[in-house]
Amino acid sequence: MSRLIKTLLISRTFFSFAGAMYPVVLPLFILKITGSLASSGLFLTLVMLPSMLIMPFVGVWIEGKQKKAVTIGSLTILFILTIAQSFYLLVGRTSLVILGLASAVICTLFSVIELATKIMFSEIVPEGELEKYNGLKSVWDNISSFGAPVIGTMVYGFSGFEYVALIVSIFFLISAIILSKMSRYAETREDATPVKMEFFKNLKEGLQFVRENKGVRNFYFLASALNLFVANQEEVINPGILIQKYNITAKIFGFVSFSFTLGVILAGLFLAKRKEGNSRQILKQLFITNSSIMIIIGTLSVIMHGQHKLTFFYIFLFLEFCLGFITILINVPMTSYFQSTVPIGYQGRVFGLLGLISSLSVPIGISYTGFLAQIIGADFAYIVNNLCVILIVLIVLKDRTQANSN
Repeated sequence: MSRLIKTLLISRTFFSFAGAMYPVVLPLFILKITGSLASSGLFLTLVMLPSMLIMPFVGVWIEGKQKKAVTIGSLTILFILTIAQSFYLLVGRTSLVILGLASAVICTLFSVIELATKIMFSEIVPEGELEKYNGLKSVWDNISSFGAPVIGTMVYGFSGFEYVALIVSIFFLISAIILSKMSRYAETREDATPVKMEFFKNLKEGLQFVRENKGVRNFYFLASALNLFVANQEEVINPGILIQKYNITAKIFGFVSFSFTLGVILAGLFLAKRKEGNSRQILKQLFITNSSIMIIIGTLSVIMHGQHKLTFFYIFLFLEFCLGFITILINVPMTSYFQSTVPIGYQGRVFGLLGLISSLSVPIGISYTGFLAQIIGADFAYIVNNLCVILIVLIVLKDRTQANSN
């Protein structure tokens, strides 16, 4: 592993840890202040909305900038905002307006850094090794996303949100310092050409690129389908089946996330250890296998209801592990596909547009699945959603070579 890649991975891990801790603890703090789930939900929606809507424009803007400088600058601003937030709360002030404005900027900068580091990976990692290092990145991202909320909620419970903000600010500072040590690099891609800053023209060209590039357009469609039909699993399906239908206690419900994350981490290590390979060659089969496992879970929930409660739970945990493993075998090659196929000069626009689509399709999918589960049950909703995914995959990837096209 080159020093450049190692530095970027370490810096990103500290950022990911802080980025996973803050959004989990913030809702708890807002709920404590307002005492209302409705007010808390509205606050969080308003905080997240700017970062969702601005992504295509950030994507255009970032292409004309030096990604390392953008990331370090954003991390520095995050450090200043979160440490100021910590001291503001320590002196006993809790203005929702100030807290909301600061949190909106923080969430937007999260998205900017995520986009910038994704493009940096494309710039410094050889095309043939993108899948390998994206796999390794997914390991640390998921360790952070699993560990940070646990630590964050513990700190919040014992000390309060102000100390969570303080810890987060320190992690942002460490991330910025580590990244500042990264030496200047020459892009490994031949298509890494300077981008002229003609904002609206560039945005239009980005939309045109997606429309005209069949492979990229198809992967956009598949990513949207996954976010719409499958990303609701943690919020709707799992609680609906295990807690509501099978009366699994909250004490052991947490093992579901653990099993899924374990599968994700092992899959990331598997991809990182491979010297070479291209999972896109079997992406169609992976999509169908992934949805088939979810259909099996839904079917078993229907068949085993009222009997073998713990047996069903153990089977559920094993299948969740399998889902975590296969999910990374799908997500990493899809990300690597965009990074290797889309010219560097277009990646900000393409990833920015994809970020907007994902941000919109996930909450829509959660709402839709919630209503569907209320009518026909979480298990039947799971089956219906994944039959839709399989149908979409069969239509979009009509033959095995489609996933590798253009």
